[in-house]
Amino acid sequence: MTERTKSITEREQTMTKAERLPSTGRCLAIDTSTSAMTVALLEEGKLLGEISSHAERNHSIGLMPHINDLLARFQMTPRDLQSIAVGQGPGSYTGVRIAVSVGKTYAWALGLDLIGVSSLEAMALGGSVRNDAGLDGELTWVVPLMDGRRKQAFTAVYGFQGAGAETGLGRAGWHEVLPDGIRVIGGWLEQIRDQAEQTGVKSVLFVGETEGFAQELEDFAATISADVLVRPYGIEAEFIGRLAYPRLLQGEKADVHAFVPNYTRLPEAEANLLAGIQVKKGDR
Repeated sequence: MTERTKSITEREQTMTKAERLPSTGRCLAIDTSTSAMTVALLEEGKLLGEISSHAERNHSIGLMPHINDLLARFQMTPRDLQSIAVGQGPGSYTGVRIAVSVGKTYAWALGLDLIGVSSLEAMALGGSVRNDAGLDGELTWVVPLMDGRRKQAFTAVYGFQGAGAETGLGRAGWHEVLPDGIRVIGGWLEQIRDQAEQTGVKSVLFVGETEGFAQELEDFAATISADVLVRPYGIEAEFIGRLAYPRLLQGEKADVHAFVPNYTRLPEAEANLLAGIQVKKGDR
């Protein structure tokens, strides 16, 4: 389990007048879409503390203790929160449901603003920041990967152009190139290669659950002119909160009762076809 904290006193001392107004208050950010169970506390979009652990089958047991422990360290209770940001998926069906259910419960019971964030975008942003991606202002693409089994991946493409991905957050520099989805890895990498070559991308960074696609990524790197980096990375709730902040600042919030996980899955027949799996009649 990893923990990161910053005292409220330190935070208040470093806040500028511009940061104080307007205010979104304190936000609890959570994500359970992968094996990483992660919770973070942010104030005005800045990290106060975070607890993350890896226990794929224990999210339903461990999430509430993680939240309570984090709040206790700052002598807070859930009533001291103003909003909750939830990794809405895609990812593990069971995992995504856990975070969404807890988020809805907090929002409904305490009257908190609720907002959903793409778990893939948080993975992409966090992975690019932690790996200091970006080639001196050149166009960089970031491809998050969650293992969807049978050579499928929950994935997307995000781009930025600047010294680092963090500088693009909330501005035009950080943008979605291709939306969240579940893709068969072979065809997906071909699509990325072709589009990257046409666009003039200088660097492609793959982050997340990359281990299961090692050979495909090695083959991809050999067939594209851009620099290719592959970095395993687990989602950090800090980046769920960072992505939520500018939207909360604009007054955006989800309807608690209509808020549902983002389940992205190819139909089984299409997945089998694209993966080259032949299903004989009568096998189903």
